[in-house]
Amino acid sequence: MQESDLKKASNLYTGSSFENILWEYNGVMIPFDPAWANIGVSVSGGADSALLGYMLCSIITQENLTTDVHITTNIRCWKTRPWQETSSVDVYNYLQTKFPNINFHRHVNFIPPEMEEPHTTYITDEYGKQKPGNRIILRAHAEYIGHKYKLNAWYNAVTKNPSNVSLENRVEDRDLEADNLDIMIKEYQGSHAVHPFRYIEKDWVVAQYHNLGITGLFNITRSCEGEFDNLNYQNYEPGQDVPICEKCFWCQERAWAIDSLNTFKKVSKTHFKRHTATEITQ
Repeated sequence: MQESDLKKASNLYTGSSFENILWEYNGVMIPFDPAWANIGVSVSGGADSALLGYMLCSIITQENLTTDVHITTNIRCWKTRPWQETSSVDVYNYLQTKFPNINFHRHVNFIPPEMEEPHTTYITDEYGKQKPGNRIILRAHAEYIGHKYKLNAWYNAVTKNPSNVSLENRVEDRDLEADNLDIMIKEYQGSHAVHPFRYIEKDWVVAQYHNLGITGLFNITRSCEGEFDNLNYQNYEPGQDVPICEKCFWCQERAWAIDSLNTFKKVSKTHFKRHTATEITQ
């Protein structure tokens, strides 16, 4: 994470309606209102979403709040990567065990392999935009859960691309421009869509597992989206060791982040402090 990105993010929050619901940990701001009764977190089984889920649960526990946490998972590529479901269950079970006083709810969605990119055709969604089938399903399910359970906020842990390395198949990125507060938080259908990791990179994420003393959680997460000719839904057994391809973007990004750990100063704090955006950068 670059210092300029933190300042840019703080400037976007400053003067907004969200300025007074910011919690800071090691240079990153997480919008969270203690009055919120229900929040949702998208958990795939990867390191980013697992860390965000842990941090939100830590705030709830630290402040002795009664906020319910709704964990949503999408079953994807079940024939070729069935272990993804196992990883998401492992993360969910870890959070339940670590935070026994929180009321958790798990919501599982399913995306047919035929609807995954690049197999799916583009469809006009209800907002008039051309989207691939899997993205329509993801968005529609999130809206359904948000409405049904009256979620006050929905969190997603998407991060910024590595800025100093060249990786193939980089995912879509957006910059912290003056009118781009909505890449981190925006009001949406009576709730809030929150992306607090949008301006940080994977190396920061990996470092916090060490700072928070939760490398055990990191070790059960999985980033690889590779597939293997001799391993699929017909012979995979939940819990068995699965190799990584070391070739996909997410494998390369994770390896880069682990190699970059020495760039972060070790911190021992586990406390999440409430700030205004202006205070965070002072």
